[in-house]
Amino acid sequence: MGEVHVAAWRAAYADVMPAKFLATLDDERSAARWTESIATPPEGVTNLVGEIDGTIQAIATVGPFRDHASFDDPSGELWMINVHPDAFGTGIATALHRRALDHLRKDGHHRAALWVVDRNLRARRFYEREGWTEDPARKEDTFGDQTIVEVRYSLSL
Repeated sequence: MGEVHVAAWRAAYADVMPAKFLATLDDERSAARWTESIATPPEGVTNLVGEIDGTIQAIATVGPFRDHASFDDPSGELWMINVHPDAFGTGIATALHRRALDHLRKDGHHRAALWVVDRNLRARRFYEREGWTEDPARKEDTFGDQTIVEVRYSLSL
């Protein structure tokens, strides 16, 4: 899972985030974080994997919406979905996305949100194809010495 996470980030953000920051990503540190997350997940959080021929090629996390600011915010969130670049175009993202939404529904969520880097056009096209709608919410995060804008998408479940 750590390897998938690092490879996915390096592929998705090569032209978006500082190369120095992406170079600091490490499979072993990422794997350790995933091991901890799986051993003691926050309440209401589900980690999912997608496999091809018995090898993990995609990872996703769903749970409660983390950025509540108003009463009408979504209750659930697709925290992340990452696909190893070797599995791009295989359909694994679509299948894992479907499972992630099923988990959100099963947990009683009727509306979900996700955050995506505004310049991650591949991901944005994927989410829009899957029925997500960009909403007005924006936030900024800092990676290395660069500020990245994230846009929020929402979806009725």
